[in-house]
Amino acid sequence: MLQDRARIERSLNRRNLSSEEVECLLDQARSSARLRARRRENRPVPTYPSALPISDRRDEILAAIQAHPVVVIAGETGSGKSTQLPKICLAAGRGEAGRIAVTQPRRVAALSIAQR
Repeated sequence: MLQDRARIERSLNRRNLSSEEVECLLDQARSSARLRARRRENRPVPTYPSALPISDRRDEILAAIQAHPVVVIAGETGSGKSTQLPKICLAAGRGEAGRIAVTQPRRVAALSIAQR
Protein backbone atom coordinates (compact mmCIF):
# COMPACT_ATOMS: atom_id res chain seq x y z
CA MET A 1 0.00 0.00 0.00
CA LEU A 2 1.23 3.50 -0.75
CA GLN A 3 0.84 4.63 2.85
CA ASP A 4 3.09 1.78 4.03
CA ARG A 5 5.68 2.07 1.30
CA ALA A 6 7.18 5.42 2.32
CA ARG A 7 7.30 4.49 6.00
CA ILE A 8 8.96 1.14 5.33
CA GLU A 9 11.46 2.72 2.92
CA ARG A 10 12.41 5.37 5.49
CA SER A 11 12.97 2.68 8.08
CA LEU A 12 15.08 0.60 5.69
CA ASN A 13 17.29 3.59 4.93
CA ARG A 14 18.33 3.81 8.57
CA ARG A 15 21.71 2.31 9.28
CA ASN A 16 22.43 -0.55 11.65
CA LEU A 17 19.00 -2.15 11.78
CA SER A 18 18.81 -5.12 14.09
CA SER A 19 17.60 -8.44 12.73
CA GLU A 20 14.42 -8.00 14.79
CA GLU A 21 13.78 -4.60 13.19
CA VAL A 22 14.33 -6.05 9.71
CA GLU A 23 11.96 -8.93 10.47
CA CYS A 24 9.35 -6.47 11.74
CA LEU A 25 9.63 -4.43 8.52
CA LEU A 26 9.28 -7.61 6.46
CA ASP A 27 6.12 -8.50 8.39
CA GLN A 28 4.72 -5.01 7.73
CA ALA A 29 5.53 -5.30 4.01
CA ARG A 30 3.90 -8.73 3.80
CA SER A 31 0.81 -7.47 5.60
CA SER A 32 0.60 -4.51 3.23
CA ALA A 33 0.95 -6.82 0.21
CA ARG A 34 -1.83 -9.09 1.54
CA LEU A 35 -4.14 -6.09 1.97
CA ARG A 36 -3.43 -4.93 -1.58
CA ALA A 37 -4.12 -8.44 -2.91
CA ARG A 38 -7.44 -8.55 -1.02
CA ARG A 39 -8.39 -5.19 -2.48
CA ARG A 40 -7.59 -6.49 -5.97
CA GLU A 41 -9.62 -9.67 -5.43
CA ASN A 42 -12.62 -7.83 -3.98
CA ARG A 43 -12.67 -5.05 -6.54
CA PRO A 44 -16.24 -4.52 -7.75
CA VAL A 45 -17.06 -4.99 -11.42
CA PRO A 46 -18.26 -1.58 -12.61
CA THR A 47 -21.11 -1.06 -15.04
CA TYR A 48 -21.27 1.85 -17.45
CA PRO A 49 -24.67 3.28 -18.45
CA SER A 50 -24.83 3.50 -22.23
CA ALA A 51 -26.87 6.70 -21.99
CA LEU A 52 -23.79 8.62 -20.82
CA PRO A 53 -21.52 9.93 -23.60
CA ILE A 54 -18.37 9.02 -21.67
CA SER A 55 -19.29 5.33 -21.90
CA ASP A 56 -18.68 5.42 -25.67
CA ARG A 57 -15.07 6.53 -25.05
CA ARG A 58 -14.40 4.19 -22.12
CA ASP A 59 -11.77 2.04 -23.87
CA GLU A 60 -9.88 5.08 -25.11
CA ILE A 61 -9.92 6.67 -21.64
CA LEU A 62 -8.89 3.38 -20.01
CA ALA A 63 -5.87 3.10 -22.34
CA ALA A 64 -4.85 6.69 -21.56
CA ILE A 65 -5.11 6.09 -17.81
CA GLN A 66 -2.98 2.96 -18.09
CA ALA A 67 -0.37 4.72 -20.24
CA HIS A 68 -0.03 8.00 -18.32
CA PRO A 69 0.24 8.99 -14.65
CA VAL A 70 -1.97 12.07 -15.17
CA VAL A 71 -4.92 12.33 -17.55
CA VAL A 72 -7.06 15.44 -18.00
CA ILE A 73 -10.54 14.87 -19.40
CA ALA A 74 -12.91 17.65 -20.35
CA GLY A 75 -16.48 17.20 -21.49
CA GLU A 76 -19.95 18.62 -21.35
CA THR A 77 -21.90 18.80 -18.13
CA GLY A 78 -23.86 15.59 -17.69
CA SER A 79 -21.55 13.46 -19.82
CA GLY A 80 -20.68 11.21 -16.87
CA LYS A 81 -17.16 12.39 -16.12
CA SER A 82 -17.55 12.63 -12.36
CA THR A 83 -19.44 9.39 -11.89
CA GLN A 84 -17.82 7.16 -14.50
CA LEU A 85 -14.13 8.19 -14.39
CA PRO A 86 -13.53 6.71 -10.93
CA LYS A 87 -14.97 3.41 -12.20
CA ILE A 88 -12.73 3.52 -15.28
CA CYS A 89 -9.75 4.20 -13.00
CA LEU A 90 -10.72 1.20 -10.90
CA ALA A 91 -10.91 -0.96 -14.03
CA ALA A 92 -7.42 0.29 -14.97
CA GLY A 93 -6.06 -1.09 -11.71
CA ARG A 94 -5.84 2.21 -9.90
CA GLY A 95 -6.93 2.39 -6.30
CA GLU A 96 -5.48 -0.97 -5.26
CA ALA A 97 -2.55 0.60 -3.43
CA GLY A 98 -4.26 3.81 -2.36
CA ARG A 99 -7.06 6.10 -3.38
CA ILE A 100 -8.52 7.41 -6.60
CA ALA A 101 -8.76 11.21 -6.69
CA VAL A 102 -11.01 13.13 -9.04
CA THR A 103 -10.74 16.91 -9.00
CA GLN A 104 -13.66 19.22 -9.56
CA PRO A 105 -13.54 22.88 -10.63
CA ARG A 106 -16.31 23.85 -8.20
CA ARG A 107 -16.46 23.30 -4.47
CA VAL A 108 -20.11 22.12 -4.47
CA ALA A 109 -19.41 19.52 -7.14
CA ALA A 110 -16.30 18.33 -5.31
CA LEU A 111 -18.24 17.84 -2.08
CA SER A 112 -21.06 15.89 -3.73
CA ILE A 113 -18.58 13.60 -5.54
CA ALA A 114 -16.58 13.03 -2.34
CA GLN A 115 -19.75 11.92 -0.57
CA ARG A 116 -20.38 9.29 -3.27
